[in-house]
Amino acid sequence: MVARMAIKGFIKEKDAETREAPCGEDALALIDGGYRPDLVFLDLTMPGIGGVETLRELRERDPDLKVIVVTADVQGATLSRLEGLGPFEVIRKPATKHAVLAAYERAER
Repeated sequence: MVARMAIKGFIKEKDAETREAPCGEDALALIDGGYRPDLVFLDLTMPGIGGVETLRELRERDPDLKVIVVTADVQGATLSRLEGLGPFEVIRKPATKHAVLAAYERAER
């Protein structure tokens, strides 16, 4: 929750509309309810179905959605699980303001 709140605070500086979900199921419910974000910041470690499965489900719903994965686990095995799921970028936790805003700006191009 701390990382989610920090990222939300960083993004608010860009006057971007934000919504948040504490778990994958809630994120997918937002999408299924008609919410169409331009960009998603997704933590791999969260309750419920987890980040990798959430990314897989997001891809099924919107293959072009830009997703920035935020994780402390940047080991090869974890990164290989992301292959084929096409995250726009991976940011290492703890995510710094600079890293979040730089990734946000790259995604907005």
